[in-house]
Amino acid sequence: MHIIENSQVAYKSSKKKSVSPIGPACAKKMYDSREEAEDMIRYIQENRMVQELHAYQCTSCGLWHLSSKSLR
Repeated sequence: MHIIENSQVAYKSSKKKSVSPIGPACAKKMYDSREEAEDMIRYIQENRMVQELHAYQCTSCGLWHLSSKSLR
């Protein structure tokens, strides 16, 4: 049996890759909880003329967003 200890192998890619910085997964305003999102809905409805809004938990980032689309 042959054992290799403390060896380091480096690989260099032949193709250049563009690496984008880590940022939020979603472009929408994020809320930490359903309560926080619903508080914002109440604030918006009291201060602006808007269509009905709903809070939903995003499957991409796990946080809460607002939407004017109807829930199914």
